[in-house]
Order: sequence, then structure tokens, then C-alpha cells
Amino acid sequence: VQDLTTGSLSRHLLKTTGFMLVGMVLQTLYVLVDLYWVGRLGTEAIAAVALAGNFTFIVLAVSQALGVGTTSLISQAVGRKDHAEAQHLFGQSQLLAITVALLFAVSSFSLESAYVGALAPDARTAALAHTYLAWFLPAMALQFGLVSMGAALRGTGRFAPGMWVQSGSVVLNMVLTPILMFGWGVGQPMGVAGAALATLIAIAAGTAGMAWYFLPHNAYL
Repeated sequence: VQDLTTGSLSRHLLKTTGFMLVGMVLQTLYVLVDLYWVGRLGTEAIAAVALAGNFTFIVLAVSQALGVGTTSLISQAVGRKDHAEAQHLFGQSQLLAITVALLFAVSSFSLESAYVGALAPDARTAALAHTYLAWFLPAMALQFGLVSMGAALRGTGRFAPGMWVQSGSVVLNMVLTPILMFGWGVGQPMGVAGAALATLIAIAAGTAGMAWYFLPHNAYL
């Protein structure tokens, strides 16, 4: 835990908002990385992956709202030296993140067919969009827990873990996307499904990596 009740207030605020902005940028990079590589598959593939962009921004908006609330409340409890309340708020934030993730998964999969049917310009693009979203939507659902855990750590004054874990997750996505898409060294190319699967693996690895910070017996949260 880093004591933020002493020192320069403006410096603490800049550090907090700076890491939050970095986190938001990293959240958008998953679909941008996929678009970069999918561009080699043709215009239909690009259009199919681009349809996922709206889901990305929905997740970005909701997860950041949860993250800001988590950071604010936990930081207040930490500032009051109320460890029990900080622990309680952390548990509540994770429960809320899981609940929202489940609601997002259920609603997005329920509306996915109508959404793609309304926006896809042709049958080929629609088929590719369905293939991509089958893996991409679960990846987006995992973002809520990942962001919420990073926000909780920020509330205790630990800013670096969230940035490093999300950065590592994005780098893993960059590495896995072309491997799975084009079958480099693994045999069968997966196309757009490989791009989405790479995102799911990367975010799942990031979620596990973030959870690691809460496992030690002497962890504050």
C-alpha cells in the first residue's frame, strides 16, 4: 500500500489519471491489433471485425465507470486506515464486475445475430462477423474483472501492476494473432476466428496475472 494522504496532491492526481488513461488506451488496442492483421484477409474480414468495435466501446465505457467507482471508494477506505472496509469494498466491486460481465455476455450473445444482420452488408461479412464474435464477446466479458482488479490496486496506491499486466496482455495478443490467423508453426490457419481467439487467450492470461497480486497471504486486498 502506498500512502497517498501525504505529498503533492496534484502529483497524485496526475499519476492516478495518467494510469487510468493508459488503461483505456490499452483496452482499445485488442481490436485494433486484430484489424491490422485481418486487413490481409480482405475487405469482408475487415468489415466483420470492425463490427466488433461497438462492443469494445460499450465495454470500455461500463468497465471504466466501474473502475472509477472502485478506485474512489477503496482509496477513501485506505486513507481512513479502514482495512476491513477496503476489503469489503473490494469484494463488492468484484461481485459487481462479475454480475455486469454475465449480463453483458447474455445480452450480447442474445442480440448478436440481430446486430450483425442489421449492419453486415452481405452474407460473407455476416458469416465472418459471427465467427469472430463467438470468441471475441467472451474476451470482452473478461475485461470487467481485469479492469476492476486493476482499479482496486490503484485505490491502494499501486499503479504499476495494472499497467504492466494489461501491457503484457496486449503484447501477447500481438504475438498470438498472426500465429493463430495464418497458422504459423501450428498448422491449420484459423482466419478471423484466430484473431478473436488470440484476444481471448491474451485477456484471460491478463486476468490470471492480475489476480496473482491478490493471492499472497500478506496482500492488502
